[in-house]
Amino acid sequence: MTLLAVMITGAGVGLGFALGFRALFPRPIPLSKALADLERPRRSLAEYGPASATSGVADRIGQVVVRVLESTGLVDLGGLQSRLRALGKPIEAHAFEKLLGGIAGLLVPVMFSLVLAAAGVSVSPGVIVALAIALSLAGFMYPDLGLSDQIQRHRRDFRHSLSAYLDLVTIILAGGGGLETALQTSADLGDGWAFAEIRAALRRARLTSRTPWDVFDDLGEDLGVDELRELAAAAHLAGDQGARIRASLAAKADSMRASQTAAIEAQAEAATEKMLLPVVGMVVGLILFIGFGVVQAISTPGTIP
Repeated sequence: MTLLAVMITGAGVGLGFALGFRALFPRPIPLSKALADLERPRRSLAEYGPASATSGVADRIGQVVVRVLESTGLVDLGGLQSRLRALGKPIEAHAFEKLLGGIAGLLVPVMFSLVLAAAGVSVSPGVIVALAIALSLAGFMYPDLGLSDQIQRHRRDFRHSLSAYLDLVTIILAGGGGLETALQTSADLGDGWAFAEIRAALRRARLTSRTPWDVFDDLGEDLGVDELRELAAAAHLAGDQGARIRASLAAKADSMRASQTAAIEAQAEAATEKMLLPVVGMVVGLILFIGFGVVQAISTPGTIP
């Protein structure tokens, strides 16, 4: 096991030097990326929740990992960051999770080999190194598994909240309220991350002197929610007329509810179809169980009087 320890130590030292050099001397950030980061919508500190010392350390480590990955170009950080935006998850936190997964995958074979060595079982160092590399890569990629499903669920939840938000806006407009009052009051009445995003968008609209529909269009592009962008386009076409805006909002809310109902029905039908195979298997098993007893009784002499 001395050779294994030397190989792991050398690999760790070399990797540490490489990561340290990349972190201390990062590549210059392209101007286009810097401008895109400045234009990216920001959220208030209150919407991120209470901070802690552990989260601060994790964020700093995640920033180092992001800089290293960006300098190497092994990961498409732009695409990953746009996907994480739909989850409201900082890329630094995701990078920290990937680092923890890689370290855990690297340590598992080493610890297992030490346990086997203590028990008197010898394992080839090449096998341990190969397993450590493979499990480290698997642990590094593990946080990306299921990311698409989480994003789709988040977007579906946002669509549900958006339809409820449009209903509230339509009700306030029908009661004689102004457009800005209806938008802000409806956002304040809701709870959850979707309404927090809408409130943040309205706050950005006030601070930048932009129309709410322009900010909603940007938010829909960031989150990947096409319904929000369609809503902004319909509101632009309606202009400043309150009646036309109210009709556009009501029509959009109705269409979103209809599409959500159709999606729920499709999911229910898919779940029913998935249950068909287990039910058929149970019926076939029951028939075989009963038929085996009948065939055995018929084929055994003297069983049937």
